[in-house]
Amino acid sequence: MALIPITCIVAVCDLCGRRSTDTEDGVHYATRDDALADLATAYGDTPAWTVAADGRLICDRRDQTHHEQRIRVHGWHPTGGAMSVTFTPDTPSHRAHP
Repeated sequence: MALIPITCIVAVCDLCGRRSTDTEDGVHYATRDDALADLATAYGDTPAWTVAADGRLICDRRDQTHHEQRIRVHGWHPTGGAMSVTFTPDTPSHRAHP
């Protein structure tokens, strides 16, 4: 019987410690780039994992703490109305809404 060592990448959330292998469809990746490319892509209505400016990896959990950290990365914040969005000051003005 032959045994072969296999090295793979598993993503770990810097906020909660959740791993990319903690779910039923948990995934191991061959490279760091493969992991980031897959995890940072949203599939359907599932939010993607996020890489913060300081390099922290934030998983797709749908709780307030994770949501607040993703807001900092994506530069938007929902306001009181379900369809209202407040844009950051560096957002260029639109012709119809200067």
